[in-house]
Amino acid sequence: MSKTHKHIPVRLSGLADGIHALDYDVPPADLDLPPEFGETVVVHVDLDKTHKQITLRVHVDTVAVYPCDRCLEPVRIPVHTEVVLVYAHDNSDRAEEENDIRDIPAHDSTVDIADDVRDAALLCIPMRRICGENADGQSLCPRPIPDKLRTENHERSDPRWDALKSLNLDQ
Repeated sequence: MSKTHKHIPVRLSGLADGIHALDYDVPPADLDLPPEFGETVVVHVDLDKTHKQITLRVHVDTVAVYPCDRCLEPVRIPVHTEVVLVYAHDNSDRAEEENDIRDIPAHDSTVDIADDVRDAALLCIPMRRICGENADGQSLCPRPIPDKLRTENHERSDPRWDALKSLNLDQ
């Protein structure tokens, strides 16, 4: 992403104190999201402006499609998340540990929340992407899972631990 081009610019100057609502529909390519994110990213911002700080409650909604880790069929993963960003005009009186509050540059009338939206969307994708399981723990994959991939058929033994298992620790 270019530092000079703002993908989701939130204008801060000229706003009256109070609550403001902003909506954006952003193509995933503008956020440098991976190709699995093929649908528009809907961003809703609730902006609360006071004299000293601005709080942005950012709601992110989109869908990503990844292959199932079991059967390789496409799995639609809904992305619904929220992130809170706080910007302050004067940070000189804040304690050192309050690093979650960001400075508002004096010369900049907008902030770009594209990086925060991208990070929030990516963090919603689970590491294990599967079609799902029913209440009994049975896979909802449309294709059968090969026996060699089923974890319940494999003994989980690691020979590196055998030497430790022989230790008598009850002495």
